[in-house]
Amino acid sequence: MTHDVAIPDPSEIADLATRQLDAYNRFDLDAFCACYHDDVVVYDGEKVVFRGIEAFRDKYAGMFGTRSYGATVDARVATGEHIVERESYWKVDPETQARTEGRLLVRYTAREGKIAVVQFLRCED
Repeated sequence: MTHDVAIPDPSEIADLATRQLDAYNRFDLDAFCACYHDDVVVYDGEKVVFRGIEAFRDKYAGMFGTRSYGATVDARVATGEHIVERESYWKVDPETQARTEGRLLVRYTAREGKIAVVQFLRCED
């Protein structure tokens, strides 16, 4: 017995991931938030750090005001409504001017045409 199940097109989540990263690097909070679902959930590892677009916007508003960060995608794997990216990032502490760089894995999951889940997974290298 076979079931006809629509498999989501991975190009949709790839497009969302690209658009949000471009907005992030342009310091465009409105365009960045427009990529995210009203009920977005953000995880740091397994821990929920915030829920909902208002908390999401509040979290990023302060950072976007500093204009002292950026990120690039080193590798990407997409399937269905999920994408995992290995990202390199940098940021400058506005008080000390100390620059920090690192890498992390980020999992995005789309729902209803927007990113509904973000999970940050820290890399040790």
